[in-house]
Amino acid sequence: MIRVQPLRDLIAMSLASAYLKNERSVSVLIIAKPESGKTTILTSFAVNNGVAYLSDITYSGIVNLLSDIQDGKIRTILMPDMLKALGRKEATVENLITLLNALIEEGIKTIATYNYYKEFNTFVRCNMIAAITSTDWFLRKATLGSTGFLSRVIPFSYNYSYEDVEAIFREIIEGKGNDIVFEKVKVGRVGKAGKEITLPVELGERIKENVVKKIVERVNRSLGLDIYGFRLQKNIQTLAKASALLRGDDTVREEDVKKLEYISEWINFDFNIIKESEGGDNSVNERV
Repeated sequence: MIRVQPLRDLIAMSLASAYLKNERSVSVLIIAKPESGKTTILTSFAVNNGVAYLSDITYSGIVNLLSDIQDGKIRTILMPDMLKALGRKEATVENLITLLNALIEEGIKTIATYNYYKEFNTFVRCNMIAAITSTDWFLRKATLGSTGFLSRVIPFSYNYSYEDVEAIFREIIEGKGNDIVFEKVKVGRVGKAGKEITLPVELGERIKENVVKKIVERVNRSLGLDIYGFRLQKNIQTLAKASALLRGDDTVREEDVKKLEYISEWINFDFNIIKESEGGDNSVNERV
């Protein structure tokens, strides 16, 4: 897939964030035009352990997954087309989003409906990586914003350049790029509790100045909000730790922050042209 390494890196970090000790795993919302490769990219990560790949999602469907999430069998939900979940009746959508908000943020302790009740001995949570087309995003961003979902996810929007569009056409004409290249995210032996990663204070400050402030400014401008960015700071720090985990390190280094500084160009709703870093493909994922 042409020039989508920044997105692949973000997805890998999001998946790895579920294996960090004392950190909330980071959820991601991918937004791009139809035919931009969102489904293909998410499908390529579906082979990883702890991943539930869902083509559709409902309230009862999530409830049925909670026991597996509690047991650690499911750590991340991948959803390549969020429109299916958002295309139902307004009340149904709001109930689902409210449940997802709890699942990806503080966790779910009790489920009580008119015909079902279950209480868990701990808060059950996991993260989610979902995708939506730019058209559906513009039609439904009010709902996603008013329900609080947008403040709980890292947005990633992108466009292709004219040159990339032509390159993709050329691949199709030449019969290339038809096979999905699956990617295994390697986190090593971390145990059920996860691995603890240290973030030096000076790198936390650099994240605030070079990443979070830029994202907050752009998100506030796009959505007409006035957020401080506290939750975003926590999420970006967690992604930095996940990057260190993927490298097999127990400490966040400058290279982890540098990667996020670069990826932050698309952590917004601006649909900037996606491109590789000057260093090319520096992914630590194993492609199979």
